[in-house]
Amino acid sequence: ASFTGLGLGVFEKKPFLQRVVETYKRVKKDSALLLSACSHLLYNEELMASLVESGFDAMLTDPFLPCGPIVALRLALPVVFFLHSLPCGLDFQGTRCPSPPSYVPRVLSLNSDHMTFLQRVKNMLILVSEGFLCNVVYSPY
Repeated sequence: ASFTGLGLGVFEKKPFLQRVVETYKRVKKDSALLLSACSHLLYNEELMASLVESGFDAMLTDPFLPCGPIVALRLALPVVFFLHSLPCGLDFQGTRCPSPPSYVPRVLSLNSDHMTFLQRVKNMLILVSEGFLCNVVYSPY
């Protein structure tokens, strides 16, 4: 229900500020739900012991939520990410690769690298909001 509400919220016609506040609350609630699920997984000693005994060589995971890499660390397994970019621009920070928002479109912006002025403003707003939302989502981990 939580994820359905997040998807349906995209189509609601509400004032911009109201949508921002509601999205913030929804993201905070959803990330608490996912953190709880991760905690229950990590503290399930029987399941974790079963995973250790399975003798996996590596772990495939989506880096969007840190539970997968945390489980891999607990199991002492190498991690293979299957996403084309890391959340919060960590791929750009890790590689020290420049990513000017005036030219490089953010992943969810749907912009090309040939942006109008308004698309560049939108790209910049997405970049700024990503930092804020990343703090909300990832700080509990």
